[in-house]
Amino acid sequence: MRKGGSEMWWIIIGAVIALVVLIVLLVLFTGKTGGLERGLTECEGKGGICTTSDVKECPGSTLSSTSFDCKEPNTDCCIGVPKDCSANSQICRGGSESCIGPYKNGKHYCK
Repeated sequence: MRKGGSEMWWIIIGAVIALVVLIVLLVLFTGKTGGLERGLTECEGKGGICTTSDVKECPGSTLSSTSFDCKEPNTDCCIGVPKDCSANSQICRGGSESCIGPYKNGKHYCK
């Protein structure tokens, strides 16, 4: 009878140690995944452009996306490959496109 009682204590001690290890691992992984989650949902991390309070529209060749977030409030994420016209506003096509901006990254793009 004494042998069965001592085996029960070892099972309880092993379960408590396993529970402590599980809690420590849970705290470590939940603390580290917050930064990963922010990086995965960040607009600039996907090559997107955040609009400014001055320029609320997305440049040409981009679409507004609600899936990704910008750091600043009241800004929208525009995903796509816009044509940069920061250096020379003449690269936009004649009268059909114009150079708009600056956006959060300081660049101007064709509309």
